[in-house]
Amino acid sequence: MKRQFFTVLAALITFSVSAQTYRITWGEEIKLKKGTADLDIVAADNTGLFFTETRRKMTGYFVIGATYGNAIKLMKLDKNFGEVFDKEYKKELKGLEYHSFQPLENDLYMFASDYEKKSRQFKILGAKVDKNSGDIPGDFVELGSYELESKRDDYEMKVSPVQNGKAFLMVSNISGKDRVSLGISILDKSFKKKENTVINLSFNPDHYQLQDVQYTKSNKIVLLGKEYEEAQYGKKKRKRLVFKQYVLGIYNMNGGKEKEVVINSDDRYVISGKLIETPAGEMLLAGFYSNVAKKDDLNGFFINKVDPEKGEMTLSSFKEINAGMLGKSFEDEADEDDEIKANKKQAQKAKAEDDEEEFPNKFIIKSVDINPTDNSIVITSEVSRYSYYFFTDSYYNNTTRTWTRSTTHVHRFTNQDILIINADKDGSIKWLNALPKSQLEEIRTSNNTSGNGIFFGGNDQGSYFAAAGGMPFYSSYSSLINNNKLVIIMNDHTSNNVNPEYGNRVKTVSNFRKRSNVYGISIDLATGAMTRKIIASNNEETILMPRHAFVVKNELFVPSWRQKILAKTELKFAKISVK
Repeated sequence: MKRQFFTVLAALITFSVSAQTYRITWGEEIKLKKGTADLDIVAADNTGLFFTETRRKMTGYFVIGATYGNAIKLMKLDKNFGEVFDKEYKKELKGLEYHSFQPLENDLYMFASDYEKKSRQFKILGAKVDKNSGDIPGDFVELGSYELESKRDDYEMKVSPVQNGKAFLMVSNISGKDRVSLGISILDKSFKKKENTVINLSFNPDHYQLQDVQYTKSNKIVLLGKEYEEAQYGKKKRKRLVFKQYVLGIYNMNGGKEKEVVINSDDRYVISGKLIETPAGEMLLAGFYSNVAKKDDLNGFFINKVDPEKGEMTLSSFKEINAGMLGKSFEDEADEDDEIKANKKQAQKAKAEDDEEEFPNKFIIKSVDINPTDNSIVITSEVSRYSYYFFTDSYYNNTTRTWTRSTTHVHRFTNQDILIINADKDGSIKWLNALPKSQLEEIRTSNNTSGNGIFFGGNDQGSYFAAAGGMPFYSSYSSLINNNKLVIIMNDHTSNNVNPEYGNRVKTVSNFRKRSNVYGISIDLATGAMTRKIIASNNEETILMPRHAFVVKNELFVPSWRQKILAKTELKFAKISVK
């Protein structure tokens, strides 16, 4: 990104709602180069905001086609959203695969990987980044090296802060064709290894997915994985892997299993869940359950507390849910434009012809917060569904007398009701409330004989190694706790300006640029009561992306971007302060 694409702010645009509950501050527009594929806010401190731009670029050209790669750039904006630096790491990442930037205490680090063909070594590398310039003062440091059978082996890695931000947990997927293996290390801020081990699991790699890894205060490793089995679906009897059961194991730093915890209890069957570490070092598995083994009905929410030292479940707390009302109390938008109507017809046609690959509703836990008022646990979850289909059109060019085929790929995201669960510090559920909503977002990419379409990053929410960013862009939400209230920021239909109650019908928003507002929903954690206010209105040029927000105390840094096929991507940032 060149400097002229940034405009130093002469003044900030400020919009306040009544009682100064929410205050939104806008930065000026930033124009990114063509090919921008994804954005991710990686850190924020008292000097400014750090975010990455991932740009699609051609790395090679052949007569029959081209190859593409990603260019990574780190940018910093000051408190007024003015440019401090933009740094592209062409030289530093040459021959390497970029993975992430991670903050630790007051520092920022970059992580990457390499594969040496001769020795078949998968190597993980790290470097400290100068937060004033974006430069890497020294060389990358090798953090781990694993011998793989071939480059085709599934190697992934993830680095995240642990021990209250005092150390890094580094997890590497070094599985082979017939085994699941994980390399796990604990690193201090100087990249010195405090602990290091390899854990081998007896699962078929095609039927196992790692969902979470926790490193406890007692130096135990807790692995939460999902085991799958094959099932047929649709008129064409396609095969798909479906979730069978959770597997939770506790390991020591020598890689030995100490305990496997059975997480189905009282004849209930887990549908989905999330592992939570409490301030006291205990592990909570929270999620949704069914009363039947087929798991085709959702019946309630549960919290299981596990003692990682003994490897025993010490508490099971359950709350029934009337799932028949969730994700169904909505109305399709009546004030659609021609584009939205055409999209809906194409989706209905694909579904009728069994060309739509649709996955069932998922109840996904999005956030877990500790209320500083009483150390109670606040959990939010969302009803989400993803489907995909494609169609091909042919066009005849009278000038060249040739046909051009264009294939459109449609990613369809449905994000509906939010469930809010409040549990005390011991994990016992106090109350559960639902926030009805309905968001429908379609993201389309296309390619033809002339070249590729726009590239979008994906985000498999069930995978431990899922990357940040990705789709959807304008759906879903972010949350924070402020003054004993849970605050949810989301886009919703302009007609839904009164806070609905559980079971009320709401309008579906699909035309975010014309028919949506940014709302703040405040939920009293003592009672579960909700209030709603409009923070800003979205429009043709500016649509906020609450799901991609970065939360710092009582502030949310929220991007707004519009991708354009033939022009530069337009980007703005907003800061929403909650008072």
